[in-house]
Amino acid sequence: MISNPDVIICGAGIAGLLTGAVLSHKGLKTLVLEKTNRVGGRSNSIEFKEGYVVDNGLHVIRYVKKSPTWKIFKKYLGIKLDLINLGDTKYFANGKWHDYPLSVRALGTTTLFNQDEKTVFGKILVEDILKAKIEPFLEKDVASWINEVENKHDFHSKNARFFLETLAKFMLVSPGMLDLLSVGEFIEGIQTGAKASAGAAYPRGGWKPLIEQLCDIIKKNGSIELNSKVEKVIIEAGKVQGVMSEGNKIQADTVIVNMPCTQIFSVLDEKLFDPAFIQKCKSIRPSAGIFMDFGLRGKISENNGSNISAEPFTMSIFTSNIDPSVAPEGEQLYTILQPTTPEILQDKEKRDEIINGMNNLIEKMFPGFSDLVLWKRVSVGHVVDGAIPLISQHQKIRPSVKGPFQGLYFTGDTYNGPGTGGEIAHSSALLCIQQVLNDLNIE
Repeated sequence: MISNPDVIICGAGIAGLLTGAVLSHKGLKTLVLEKTNRVGGRSNSIEFKEGYVVDNGLHVIRYVKKSPTWKIFKKYLGIKLDLINLGDTKYFANGKWHDYPLSVRALGTTTLFNQDEKTVFGKILVEDILKAKIEPFLEKDVASWINEVENKHDFHSKNARFFLETLAKFMLVSPGMLDLLSVGEFIEGIQTGAKASAGAAYPRGGWKPLIEQLCDIIKKNGSIELNSKVEKVIIEAGKVQGVMSEGNKIQADTVIVNMPCTQIFSVLDEKLFDPAFIQKCKSIRPSAGIFMDFGLRGKISENNGSNISAEPFTMSIFTSNIDPSVAPEGEQLYTILQPTTPEILQDKEKRDEIINGMNNLIEKMFPGFSDLVLWKRVSVGHVVDGAIPLISQHQKIRPSVKGPFQGLYFTGDTYNGPGTGGEIAHSSALLCIQQVLNDLNIE
């Protein structure tokens, strides 16, 4: 462990590692304390079966060169990420595959809409999504917005409504709750994607090499200590003084807490904080879901983009079609997510019902799938992303990365970084980096 650190980061999740790598690269002695025996949190990948590099869920980098991940590596670390762009997204509805109509080209070729529907939907895409102002819509819900758009264009297409509803679930990684989801966050996500060179990309070799790269940068001017639980962040006279970890006091003027805001009072003295701040932190609602990973003995699909189903709503990828190195030659790796609520996950009968429904859906989407299965892993994700983009917890409402005491900061996927899913952690890391460097007068 390094002595006399300039910065202590509590937690080695992806946001903590992104933040720590930049601060270390900028010359700050950075100590990362992680209570478990592994780094990367939910973003890391493992060799689950021989030759299969499996992620902990679905982890792509949305918006590619417009993503906060790309900006952190390129601008602050001087590294060009080795990414593989995903191919076209496919949409499964009414028992058929369709081109995903979110570009002029795909809108022209999709079989989802007839020609009249394509014309009106094109107007909605341009006028009501791509040209819309974000801020006025942050506290408007998706369900009301869809009703207003239909009335505005006198357009009451069942296919278009169903697609917009599914699109909102996809962008905001939600099982539904359309009357609670922020249409502003939804629109901003689509606008960002439209400006990007590609909709999403995947790190070559999976997330493990990227995470190892961040760790190596941190260790050049700091250290990462595993199995090192932080019991308390020490705050005295309105300033951070360091932390207590494993019974030892470690002094530092800057402490960054990389934990969900719902959990920060396990290391912070709640009595020091304003009740409104406490309530804001404790009320943040995460997304949840069930993941299924499959190893297949042969190829059943050539699609190298995202697959979205309408009913039930799922999102999935054949990771090995994007990066063949993550599965043995001639075999295939497939991961599917069905978002749900934390409450449903508590009910075993309902969980089993979802899993059975997912298995049935997969066979409909890819006939003969079950005959190719070598292995299967089912994971219950009580937290998929730390914060669903609801009207009650959009980016302007979530807790700030800058804490209310001098030297205290936060990073992770429950804070005020913009985004609609996993990129919230990365954008919050970017905000935290900028805030710390500014406060310490480091360019």
